Amino acid sequence: MNALRNYVTLVRMQLQMWRDQFVFMLIVQAAFTIGIVLGFGYIIPDISKTAAFYLTTGTATQAVVTVGLVMLPQILSQAKAEGRLDYFLSLPISREAYLFSQVTIVAVIAVPGAVAAIAFGAWYYDLTLHISPLILVVVPLSILSLAGFGVMIAMVSPYQQLTNIITQLVIFYVLLFAPVLIPQSQLPWLLRHTADFMPPTYSADGIRATVTNLPGTHLARSLIVMTGFGLASVAISSFAIRRRG
Repeated sequence: MNALRNYVTLVRMQLQMWRDQFVFMLIVQAAFTIGIVLGFGYIIPDISKTAAFYLTTGTATQAVVTVGLVMLPQILSQAKAEGRLDYFLSLPISREAYLFSQVTIVAVIAVPGAVAAIAFGAWYYDLTLHISPLILVVVPLSILSLAGFGVMIAMVSPYQQLTNIITQLVIFYVLLFAPVLIPQSQLPWLLRHTADFMPPTYSADGIRATVTNLPGTHLARSLIVMTGFGLASVAISSFAIRRRG
């Protein structure tokens, strides 16, 4: 109960700290995902329905997974550089509650971008969606399955600039070399097999399975694997933050 109270209080504090930038960040995130859906459509002028589904759901996946692997470590790295992280860790609060409050904030920022990508893609490419209620399970699991690795990047990296470089490489991988925007079968042999061990693979599959009726998705498997990654993520982030504290 005390940890839950800590969590609620910390979320409120974070919302107060971000209140001047929050709406702007939501707008930028939505504009960024819409821009990807629109821009890649220009690159592929005669895009097929299947490719449009992959582009739309892949962009939504990118919005979801990169908050854990990009935005979260950047926020924590900045807090570490400015001393805010050490301040919060010096308080008599649960370390895990602090981390979950950070994850909650980036999740709130990510979701409108994912929704905007799917809504715009469905309208622009005239796609028929088949939305399952399990999307409400897939999205939180996707964020949680990657958050721990983002926390580890921020805690292990000695410099904020290095954290930023690592996270930019992550975006590069997710956009071009993971089965997120493109089918796994179209990747080179090495990337096709290493993708089996990468959380974004299962996030993308889960989102496609709960938004479209595309063949070849494996929702049950993706949910199980993301749950495993989520548990590992919580353990990693807890260890990293307690080692710091």
